[in-house]
Amino acid sequence: MVKRTGWLAGGLLSTLTGLALLPACAFAQSAQAPQSTPADSFANPEHLFGDWGGVRTDLGRLGINLLLDYTSESAGNVAGGTRRALDYADQRALELDIDWQKLAGIQGFSTHMVIVNRAGNNTSAAFGDNLMPVQEIYGAGGNVAFHLVYIYGEEALLNGRLDIAGGYFPVGNDFAASPLNCNFMNNGLCGNPKELSGGNDGFSAWPDATLGGRLRVKPTTDTYIQAGAFGVDPYLYSVPQDRTGWQIDASQYNGVEVPVEAAWEPSFGPDHLIGHYKLGFGYNSAPYAAFESDTPGTAGPEKRNRWQFWALADQMLIRQGEGDQAGLIGLAGYMHSNPDTLIYQDEAFAGLVDQGFWKVRPQDSIGLLFIYQKVSGQLTSAERLDQAFGLPYTNSDTGVTATGVQTNEEILEANYDIHVYRGVNLMPDFQYVIHPNAQTDIPNAVVLGLKAHVEF
Repeated sequence: MVKRTGWLAGGLLSTLTGLALLPACAFAQSAQAPQSTPADSFANPEHLFGDWGGVRTDLGRLGINLLLDYTSESAGNVAGGTRRALDYADQRALELDIDWQKLAGIQGFSTHMVIVNRAGNNTSAAFGDNLMPVQEIYGAGGNVAFHLVYIYGEEALLNGRLDIAGGYFPVGNDFAASPLNCNFMNNGLCGNPKELSGGNDGFSAWPDATLGGRLRVKPTTDTYIQAGAFGVDPYLYSVPQDRTGWQIDASQYNGVEVPVEAAWEPSFGPDHLIGHYKLGFGYNSAPYAAFESDTPGTAGPEKRNRWQFWALADQMLIRQGEGDQAGLIGLAGYMHSNPDTLIYQDEAFAGLVDQGFWKVRPQDSIGLLFIYQKVSGQLTSAERLDQAFGLPYTNSDTGVTATGVQTNEEILEANYDIHVYRGVNLMPDFQYVIHPNAQTDIPNAVVLGLKAHVEF
C-alpha cells in the first residue's frame, strides 16, 4: 500500500511506501498531460495474486480500485542504547478508490477511503529513544481492529487544472509529501518529515486525520499552488477512543491548521529526468504552553504561535529504465518549526535512491539517508534549568522520559530493497542512531532491521 504522502492523488499501495499512502498528484503525472478520468490516476501496483481471477479488471471497468497489502518491520539494536531490544511491528491496509465519473457519470469526482490494522512494539522506545523511531510503521493504530485513516471526496475541474478535496484526511496526504520517503524505514522521513508531524497535532499525518479541505491550482503543467484548512484535534495522539479514527467530532477541535505549498515538477532532457521542488508553510492557531517559564519545573505561558516551513527537493540524476523511479534519484530537505512550543526545531536530510543499477535485477533498489534533527532550543534551556534545580525534566512528549538534556540526534540509514516476486519485497536495513532521544548520555545505537511488503 502506499502512504498517501507523495505525488499521486487517488491511489494506494506501492511497494515503495510500505502501507503509507500517496496524495493527490502523482510522480508519474508530473510529466504527463492531465488524465481524462479520476481512475487514470489510481495506483496500479503489482499484485501477488495478479488480477484476482479477473475481479480487478471487472471492478476497474466500473471505476472501482480495491487494494490490499501487508507491511512488517522488525528491528533490533545490536549495540548502544539503554539496553538491547528486538521488536516487530506490522500493518494491514485496505484502500477503496471510486471513480464516480465511470460509475455514475459524475464528471471528475472520486472518493478515497483507507482502513488499517496495526500491531507490534516500538524498538526505539525499548532502547531509550522515541524521538526518531526506527520503525515508521509502529503506532497510531488506535488499538482497534479497523482504524480509519481517511475518507474524503475529490473533484477535478478545468481538465485537471483545479483540484478540490474535502472530508476526513491527514494534512500529510498532500503537503510536504513524497513517495520516495518510504524507501526508508526510519520515521524521521517516512511518511512525512518528523519535524512537521512529530508533537504537532495540527500537521496530522498517516494514519491519523481530522476534518479539512484542500484546494490545488496548476498554473502550468509542471507547477502547482495549494492551500488547505484542517481542524486541530488536541486528542489526536493521546485519547485512545479518539485514535480509532471513527470518532469524527469537530466540536472538540481547538484550532485550525492552515498549510500552503508551491511546487515545480520539471522533466529534463530526452531521458525525462523528473524532479520535484517544494516550498511550504503551515500555521496552527491552537493554544499550547511554552517550554520556557519564569519558574523552573512549571509550564510556560500559553501561546498561539505554532508555525513551520519546509523546503523539499528530489531529482532523478541518471535514468536506468522506463519507470518513474527507475534511476538514481537524489533527495534533500530542510524544515524549521517555531521552538516556543514544538519539540522539533530543525530537521535536515539528504539521501539517494538507486533503482535499476543492476540490469539483471531492475526492480531492486539501494537507499542511503542521513537525517539531522535538532530539538527546540527553548526545551533544551528549560531542561538545563530542571537539571540545575534537581527537577524532573520538562519534556515527556517524546514518549520516553528524558534522562538528560536533549539537544540533537542524527540518523544514518542504508538499505537494499529486494524484489522477490510480483507484489513481494524484502528490505534488509541498517541504521546508526547518534545521540538517541537527542541525549548525549545514551550510547549511540546500531540497529539492524528487515522490512517486508506484500501487495495482494
